[in-house]
Amino acid sequence: MTVNDFDAFVVYNPVGTDLEFVKLMASVMEAPPYNLKLFIPWRDYAHEDHYVSADLIENKCQKCIVVLSDNFAGSQSAEFQLKYATSLSPANLHNRVIPICLDRCKIPEVLRYVCTLQYYKEDTRPWFWKRLYKAFTINTGADLTQNLKEGVNLPDIVLDTSARIFKLQWTLT
Repeated sequence: MTVNDFDAFVVYNPVGTDLEFVKLMASVMEAPPYNLKLFIPWRDYAHEDHYVSADLIENKCQKCIVVLSDNFAGSQSAEFQLKYATSLSPANLHNRVIPICLDRCKIPEVLRYVCTLQYYKEDTRPWFWKRLYKAFTINTGADLTQNLKEGVNLPDIVLDTSARIFKLQWTLT
């Protein structure tokens, strides 16, 4: 296996509706037209091992999908995986972690400033999967480098640094 064998590591609590959502997400996102490769604990690796999770998050997965619900705080493994994923690159957090809210729930403090996808909103469901896929195609390092190369060239910027003196006339009457 090489670096980034998987497109995403899925962080979730395998209880109740969370597990059902992850199964649905896997069936949609791993099939055409998206064809993503997701690593889903308890499906791809049955043991609850923090060392294996940490290695996969850091070395084998490009991003982390975090499935948030009221059940999320009940899983120590899910909390560890989230904290580990957010500790890897705090400055680049919005590019590495993709939070999905299954219902209105308390967002963990480390994700407070990261945009979340709200699955619970019925009116945005028709394009939810497209938005999730779009999170994998934007803001990668290659995109940022390309944008910098095509951007403004500093020698093209001309600054007028000549000093101008303005005389103000005051009239006293």
